[in-house]
Amino acid sequence: MNIILLKHGSKYTSSDVNKQVKSLKKFTNNDIFCFTEDSKGVIIDCIDIPRKPKLVRWWNKMHLFSNNFPLNGKCVLFDLDILVNENPFEYIEKIDWNYPTFIRRKSKMEKFFRKHSYDTELNSSILAWTSHQNTYIWDIFSKNIDYHTRKYKGIDRFFWHEDIEWRQFDHGISNTIDLQKDT
Repeated sequence: MNIILLKHGSKYTSSDVNKQVKSLKKFTNNDIFCFTEDSKGVIIDCIDIPRKPKLVRWWNKMHLFSNNFPLNGKCVLFDLDILVNENPFEYIEKIDWNYPTFIRRKSKMEKFFRKHSYDTELNSSILAWTSHQNTYIWDIFSKNIDYHTRKYKGIDRFFWHEDIEWRQFDHGISNTIDLQKDT
């Protein structure tokens, strides 16, 4: 299993990446990579974010579903703004690797859900998938990047509202981490 940390722009630093690496290494010996445009100071191997098409912020996660993504096999992305408190891998290893898998936050329906805003229960703070298996997702997205990035406020909403098959982690995975914010 490949573990990926996404660092883009200036919101997070190499120090944030390195802290997340140390927290994850307590629970796994799997390879950890940083998907970034700036590898300076990062203590793990890095994969360059493609320059074209140029995506911003969380939209860079869509590159993970491209046929050109350089890693093969099972992959898990961890956001840098989560705190890993307990072993999440016992939940990750149980998923159906044929589909992208998200944290599902049903409580978001009660607090935030507005149909006109394309709200969602999905949270991609931990996202698991098999590389090169669901490239149709990139194909849908890349055919009209401008439309999708204007219509949806992130990939979670894109997956929820487009005709894309996904799965959810067992709810217990939420007990292994602290989400810094509920977006």
